[in-house]
Amino acid sequence: MRRAGFTLIELLVVIAIIAILAAILFPVFASARESARRAGCINNLRQLSLAHRMYSDDNGQKFVPGTTSGWTLEHLWWHKVDPYIRQLQTNSGGSASMKGVYLCPSAPKLPPNLGNLARCYGYNAFYLGMPPGTDGKVPDPSTGGRVKVLPLSACDNPSSTVLLMEIWRYDATAKADAGPRGHGTAFCYPPALSQSYGYQYAVPNYCWPPGRHKEQTMAVMVDGHVQSFRCAPPEVMSGSYYYGLMDRGPGNGNDPLTRDPWVRPYGPKP
Repeated sequence: MRRAGFTLIELLVVIAIIAILAAILFPVFASARESARRAGCINNLRQLSLAHRMYSDDNGQKFVPGTTSGWTLEHLWWHKVDPYIRQLQTNSGGSASMKGVYLCPSAPKLPPNLGNLARCYGYNAFYLGMPPGTDGKVPDPSTGGRVKVLPLSACDNPSSTVLLMEIWRYDATAKADAGPRGHGTAFCYPPALSQSYGYQYAVPNYCWPPGRHKEQTMAVMVDGHVQSFRCAPPEVMSGSYYYGLMDRGPGNGNDPLTRDPWVRPYGPKP
């Protein structure tokens, strides 16, 4: 009796078909996984935006302060909003390990002992609420002075003013602290700060949007809606603008509040 079986040619044909199907389906699976991560990132920003709003409702309709005491970890903005979402794991000394909504699903995973550096979303404190600095206050062009935090009513157009956005550090210090992929940062820095205020932060090899979602970066506006944008990739020195989001209009060349109408709290928006 002849034993049933596959010939070598039949096996090769089956293997070839499987290889073709795998080549077709694997990119689809990868795309679906990234779409899920992107959705998770959007949800994180919406929840953080809601926590910011609840803080404002409980504190005289004022924006969250970026810090209440310089760069000291226990005084940074997430300690003001976390009571509404309870996602931080606070350690001894006031540092906090980031988890939950503070972490973008597509961000590099840092070692547990560097949990406080895993921060994925930066607050627009330099325009909205008391950033670290020499005087710790926000420019108020309506009076020519400075204030600690702005009232919500100062934001002319909440739908086009950045509240939080994905941001990451790529400088040598960050890589020395956390490895070659760098680490997160507490604030997003409008590019004009580098040009007008002397903060050399908003450059591709320092604090820059990571573009993790198919070269897109997510930002949530003051009104709570999330949008994506593209800019020059990180660590590429030819990139000098957050085109598509941050730099709109020529301004007068000196005042960051006119050079960055996309994020300024005063004046007309594009």
